[in-house]
Amino acid sequence: IISFAFGHLLALQDIDDYYKREKTRWSLKELPFVPGEFIFNLRDDSGVKKQYKIIKSLIKREDVSHIVNCGDADREGEVIINNIVFKVFDEAKISKPVERLWLKSINQEEIQASLRRLRPIEETENLYNEGLARTYLDWLYGINLTRYITIKAGQLLPVGRVLTPIVKKVYD
Repeated sequence: IISFAFGHLLALQDIDDYYKREKTRWSLKELPFVPGEFIFNLRDDSGVKKQYKIIKSLIKREDVSHIVNCGDADREGEVIINNIVFKVFDEAKISKPVERLWLKSINQEEIQASLRRLRPIEETENLYNEGLARTYLDWLYGINLTRYITIKAGQLLPVGRVLTPIVKKVYD
């Protein structure tokens, strides 16, 4: 059984979500914000919700004995697929073996060879942790600096991946 995820179906919560409140006006008093635990939620998009529901139903099937992560062979691919699988496991209170397909290219010979050498997901755990660390760091810098700069400037100035402040610092 094969399915897909189109990009990040899950995203880190917003600051207001951590406080379990409606959207509020940004305040310097809350900065910097560092959550005690990073929490991923399903993105609020009908296509995302539909695909997640499909993946969840497939993972929960009785005739599915194990899962193969076939995401891109990099940190981001590791995070995208593992986050979905682990969220389903947590929600459905199930656990199944997870293996990793690692493709060097996408020609038929390489795909068949890679299917014969599936790895236990534990072998790529460090890559997953690196991807999570980058995700958390991007979120921390992005959300805190976007709010800080926006409040100070009086207009929305999204930072994103810390590029804007680094370029500004180099410029200065």
